[in-house]
Amino acid sequence: GPAATGPAVPPAEAATSLRWARRAWELRSRGILPGTGVLRWADHLTTHWLAADELLTGALATRSLEPLSGLPANRRGKLAETLGAVLDARGGAPEVAARLGIHPQTARHRLHRLRALFGAALDDPGERLNLRIALRAERVLAGEAASCVRSA
Repeated sequence: GPAATGPAVPPAEAATSLRWARRAWELRSRGILPGTGVLRWADHLTTHWLAADELLTGALATRSLEPLSGLPANRRGKLAETLGAVLDARGGAPEVAARLGIHPQTARHRLHRLRALFGAALDDPGERLNLRIALRAERVLAGEAASCVRSA
């Protein structure tokens, strides 16, 4: 049947492992971790980290993604998805377009919009890390288990 595991620890620290297994189960019940199979703590470290302090995680996401906050939900979603592809891509519009399955001109338009919204933050390694974490954090806090499966 369904089960969750915590980290491997010495017997004297079994309570710690149990606490993490219970936390994994709670995250599954909220839809944050996938709903089938054995939940292995080590397979979801990033999700555990992001969910450990939801106030802090939410504050980082809100601050980092603030330039998107005033946009209509549909446009915000498309630009957030494009931002994720930009952060993952090494190339420009053609690679972003291929990752998203959109026309290169559409990708170029979105890239220009992101550049206008985020400016130099898109070139700053620290801010790029914050943006990457913020995008992931939004998915975790929204309980999108399917988006969080690759969380090790």
